[in-house]
Amino acid sequence: MTKALLSCLLVFVFAPLCLAQQQPATSSQISELRWFVGHWNCEGKFASGKSISANASFEATLDDHWILFRHDDNPPFNYHALSEWGWSDKSQQFVSLIQDSGGGARAFYSSGWTGAKLRWEGGAFNPDQAHSERFEFSKLDNDAFQVAYSYFKDGKWISVDASKCTRVNLSPSNPN
Repeated sequence: MTKALLSCLLVFVFAPLCLAQQQPATSSQISELRWFVGHWNCEGKFASGKSISANASFEATLDDHWILFRHDDNPPFNYHALSEWGWSDKSQQFVSLIQDSGGGARAFYSSGWTGAKLRWEGGAFNPDQAHSERFEFSKLDNDAFQVAYSYFKDGKWISVDASKCTRVNLSPSNPN
């Protein structure tokens, strides 16, 4: 009994030290995405022409290894999503994991900025499936970007919606 207790104690003492040595240093690649950090108001249209609006926020988290992106549609729509943006040393690309209010979970990948565009391609968690969805973020200026969502069908990308997002400058009198 005492050997088992001692073994457990050693595991609990030394496991965190071993894991800490395996953790990568703060990713310099993630700094490429820090431009998004803050709060944004978004206005756009579906491909049908119907208007849509949403609030978005981005924050650095988990010791600056990830950026947490939250998207909340404004009524009458009720889509909400959380996404974690990070860097994969193994695949040498950015990864985005998305969970949404419809119970969906998807993975997207990006090689990073190409000029003013950041393209994420992916879809449902299935490594054998070709990328079937795309989010494209385009910097418009220091305080605005456009985001467009599309999916791949019958050999072509089909637009679903696009929105322009403007940075919200929060002040003590405007904390939201």
